[in-house]
Amino acid sequence: MTKRSDIIDGSSAIGSKYGLIYTKKCGWIDLGHANPEGANSLWQQVLKEKDSGGAKPGYFRVNYKQMMGRKNLFKVGILKKYDVKKGLDDNQKKSVALSIFLDVSHAFEDLQSNWLFRQATNSGYSAEDLVSNLIGFYRAIYPGKQFISLCQPVSKAVALDIWDKYGEVGSNKNYSTIPYIYPIPPSKNGPMSMQLSSELNIIKPAQQGVLFKEIK
Repeated sequence: MTKRSDIIDGSSAIGSKYGLIYTKKCGWIDLGHANPEGANSLWQQVLKEKDSGGAKPGYFRVNYKQMMGRKNLFKVGILKKYDVKKGLDDNQKKSVALSIFLDVSHAFEDLQSNWLFRQATNSGYSAEDLVSNLIGFYRAIYPGKQFISLCQPVSKAVALDIWDKYGEVGSNKNYSTIPYIYPIPPSKNGPMSMQLSSELNIIKPAQQGVLFKEIK
């Protein structure tokens, strides 16, 4: 669960894999969730049509998971399998990959939100989770673009003021990739939802059906 002590200065966010920052355009960002490594593992499977086996003719099977827990110790999470149609163009592959990524992301947040995990953490659908995940996905697809800078990070002092005024991110649930934007400096007004910039809306998730489908 993200804590107040995880907040870092926005100027040190570039190149950092961990920490919580606040940004003017994307709200709170958890740099761990925004790490592109997990999304890239999915993207490489889809892009290169890596078949894990078991798909019907004309399709290849993709496995994607999101996990939580300590490295080399007990971990728990979500693993799903999907059959993806062979021969899709790059734009179709991006759409399929995003749909798979969001499907697993929501399943993972649902897992964290169930009654058992709520005894230990309030992190399911925390304000920054899905937005940060989406940024990580775009960083995997377009590694040359500086999406963190695009979001306009603020100083640690400003981020702490926002946290103290509006509460911890785990108490502000967000079930979408539309970020909560808070007034700077903090005021009596609460957060407002704001669409992400066009650079983070280029890819539209595909519908399950002909292009891909989950294997249960």
